[in-house]
Amino acid sequence: MHSRAMNTPPLSLPDRMPAPRSDSVHLVQLPDERRLAYTEYGDRLGYPLFHFHSHGSCRLEAAALHQVAKRSGFRIIAVDRPGVGLSDPHRANSADAFAQDLEVLATQLRCRQYGLIACGGGLASALAFAARSGQRASMLLGMSCSLPCTAERKGLFRNLLCALVQRLVQGVIVLRHWRGAAALQARVQRFVDAMPYADRRMFENPAVMQLLTMDITEALRQGAGGVASDTVQQFEPLQVNLSALTLPCEFWLGSADSVSVRQRTENLMGLLPNARMHPLANRGRYFYLRHADEVFARANQVLGRAANAVVHQADFAFRRAVHENRMVAATR
Repeated sequence: MHSRAMNTPPLSLPDRMPAPRSDSVHLVQLPDERRLAYTEYGDRLGYPLFHFHSHGSCRLEAAALHQVAKRSGFRIIAVDRPGVGLSDPHRANSADAFAQDLEVLATQLRCRQYGLIACGGGLASALAFAARSGQRASMLLGMSCSLPCTAERKGLFRNLLCALVQRLVQGVIVLRHWRGAAALQARVQRFVDAMPYADRRMFENPAVMQLLTMDITEALRQGAGGVASDTVQQFEPLQVNLSALTLPCEFWLGSADSVSVRQRTENLMGLLPNARMHPLANRGRYFYLRHADEVFARANQVLGRAANAVVHQADFAFRRAVHENRMVAATR
């Protein structure tokens, strides 16, 4: 036990997380005049990875990956889903609708090819975006992911039960926010106390607790309605032909994770033709706070790049030209 603790890598976070700045948030105007908010982390000229946050989180969740992504040559594009953080709500809120929004964003950012990285319940949206992206999506990285519903037909009773559970979950989230809006810190502490030991140890570090509090606070910026609507999507059937997704899908799952169940993840992998599991002994849901290097090292292997790859020179020149054109346009 002691030797394992001594060999545990340090947290991939500074001693204190800086407060989110307004100038670090980018807003994209969608065709229906809604705004989509995103923040970039890692290497600004690195290989793009679209980040899909967990339920109850927002784009700030990806801040924990900034330093490792920068060292590994990846540009993380962390996007708020509709109604969460600074992204406007969407009446047709679904994984596929959000995937359509990301198509617009990818086009505006001139991302010709990209990867996807999902945390927790963000997997459903990542799979939907992968299906719409086709050959442009090079890989999917899943960290402690929750299994989305499939498109299997259900009976009337199961449909009614699913609808009831959705309403109950949505109501509980809204009620908790209403009752505890002035005591967020206490609610966050109760959330941490319910975690397995492997995760609670992580949150003994003040920077980790600060990041979680900032993430939840920002997710609830527009109230609990958007977070609730986003959370209940896990009960909606995922309209994706998983057997047609041939991109490499890499999943990491800690043995101490009480949220993601290994058997359910393995069932999902059985539906994906090119999936691989990376089990982590004695690790919890937030394993990536210490082990993100393993995730990005594997991503570089999938792309055929060196362990600490930088952007290829041709791609670097292209992105530099795009950046300089934008700067010139902004001064006019």
